[in-house]
Amino acid sequence: MSGDSIPAVSLVGKRPTARVRGEIPWLPPEYSRRPARIAIRFRPFREEMREFRKPKRMPPSQWAAKNRMITYGPLKGAYFDPDFMPHVLGLMDAAAEPCVREIAVCKAPQTGGSACWETFLASRADMAPGDTLIVYPDQNTAKKRCQDYLQPMFTDSPRLRRLLTGVADDQAALRLKLRTELIYMGWAGSVTSIGNVSVRYLLVDELDKCPRRPSKDEAGFEALVAERTTAYDRFGSLKIWNSTPTIAPSPIHNKMLEMDVICDYEVACPHCGHRQVMDVEHIMFEGERDPERMERERLARYRCDACAALWDDRERDAAVRAGRWIVRGDGRTLKTVLREDRPARLGFHAPAWISPLNSLSKCAAAFLRGLKSRTEMVYFDTQIRAVEHVPAEAQRAEDALMALRDDRPAGLVPGGGVVQGLVCGADTQDNGNYYWIDAVGWGLTGERWRIRAGFVPTDNDLIQVVFGTQYRDAAGNVYHVDLMVRDAGGHRTGEVYDSCRLMPNRIVSYKGAGRRTGRPWTMTHPDRYPGTNIAIPGAFRHYTCDSHHFKDLVAERLLIKPDDPGAWHFDQGFTLEEARQMCAEYRDERNLWQCPSGRANHYWDCAVMAVIAGEIMDYKFHAAPETRPAPRPAPAAGTRPRSENPFTGGRQLFGA
Repeated sequence: MSGDSIPAVSLVGKRPTARVRGEIPWLPPEYSRRPARIAIRFRPFREEMREFRKPKRMPPSQWAAKNRMITYGPLKGAYFDPDFMPHVLGLMDAAAEPCVREIAVCKAPQTGGSACWETFLASRADMAPGDTLIVYPDQNTAKKRCQDYLQPMFTDSPRLRRLLTGVADDQAALRLKLRTELIYMGWAGSVTSIGNVSVRYLLVDELDKCPRRPSKDEAGFEALVAERTTAYDRFGSLKIWNSTPTIAPSPIHNKMLEMDVICDYEVACPHCGHRQVMDVEHIMFEGERDPERMERERLARYRCDACAALWDDRERDAAVRAGRWIVRGDGRTLKTVLREDRPARLGFHAPAWISPLNSLSKCAAAFLRGLKSRTEMVYFDTQIRAVEHVPAEAQRAEDALMALRDDRPAGLVPGGGVVQGLVCGADTQDNGNYYWIDAVGWGLTGERWRIRAGFVPTDNDLIQVVFGTQYRDAAGNVYHVDLMVRDAGGHRTGEVYDSCRLMPNRIVSYKGAGRRTGRPWTMTHPDRYPGTNIAIPGAFRHYTCDSHHFKDLVAERLLIKPDDPGAWHFDQGFTLEEARQMCAEYRDERNLWQCPSGRANHYWDCAVMAVIAGEIMDYKFHAAPETRPAPRPAPAAGTRPRSENPFTGGRQLFGA
């Protein structure tokens, strides 16, 4: 058939039309001799029209109300009710925004988290398909969720049932093949189950129950599983981290704090309409201190922050139904922020009291039990408040560090001549560098001031922050960093050596060691790159230090009260997360410093290296200019000078 005789098919309304031009041998003569166009109308099958029909786009919350049938629990057999768990609607709709690439939900149990994300993935399979990987803590959980929850969701909902292929092998225990996409099941303890797949959507359910490292020969779990979306990152991938927190450090709690914006659920009082974020301080006990009676008789109430009305569970549910997500510290609604700022990473906090499945009395009773038992307080923090549990002694240490903050903004150096120099400690990582810049005072009891700290992704950025920035006091006097100590003990050692070689008088490398005798450090000049015979062009200083000795110095300095001599002051940029890292390590029974597995201690290491830099510079032996002793007159003829040795106490050793 020639190219000019191919029928052109167009869908006109409900009756498609094929328009034929030119001579076509298979047409009857009475039709082929007609010079005008010939319209041949036909009626396709319903299934064919369904395939040609453009799918109607709608938010996942609207799609769920029409197409998602509940397959488990007390509402089994009913369609998704948007008013039953209203806070999950904002989660699903936000995840469907084109700008969003990562979501972290730190939640309490029974707040609809798992069902929310399974419903969201079902809506994507229908409207915006893409291969999906769902990761659970273990294989048994992966099989159970796939067979008992995920597959019934597709087979029982008419809209989703048509996505099934009808082939029995496509509905396996750990894989679900649809007409539009593939859904894989993985579990954290198996590298192979989360490897060798490339997906658009990644859901990690119960992150805190997953092992930190699936294998001792592999990278950390979070980094390993996040690589599964690399091929789709340019075209619109999405990572979802969903979990209940645990004892600090909690991966999901820290992941939520790392997001671009953090969202809290704001409810509206059913009496006065005042909008507020619910907290535990407004749950009233009505004078009852018996947790069993409180939970049994449902005595707890929530007090409105504006009109002081006391809500029972029914009124709490009404307040939640009128709620919305707002951005923490901003006040704008999530919809407004998504429209105006288009953030790529969202964090959500969902405590137990915003769920209708958890009564206010249950939350209050859990708090009362926690006052009597540390184990019960862990339960209250992680399962009710949905925050990581910080032991009381660690919390006190963090609070003590936060009390060392003064009124200086980050980057401002104290004036008045109290500072003799600036030093820096830098903790080297594979993906960048943490840094900590201190100002050091005069003498043995000189004070210290934290000037600036943070993280930069490249070595060039580190050099710019430390040496390319002019730090000033309130009078405008300029201060420069005298010395930076860089960690060369485990990450990018060769690159650290190169930076020291290029700036040998400003940067030195450091490696921690165990308890040593005599001088707390030894200084060498490396001449070969580690693990090779390649010579290093140029000389620089490398310090192998007794890390336990200097950590003892740091710990002792941090115990000094802000008003006492020798105190360490922190700027206003010092955050609670930095305080948590400063409290990460502890002394064991041998009086050696240890860091618990999985706990970040980068700023602690940086502060230790900043102290080492001050020791190398011998700042403690320099007196302030106004306190230095005046020059003594030359001795008279025939007399011997007094000793200048500070250990003699100024006694005259040689007479006239």
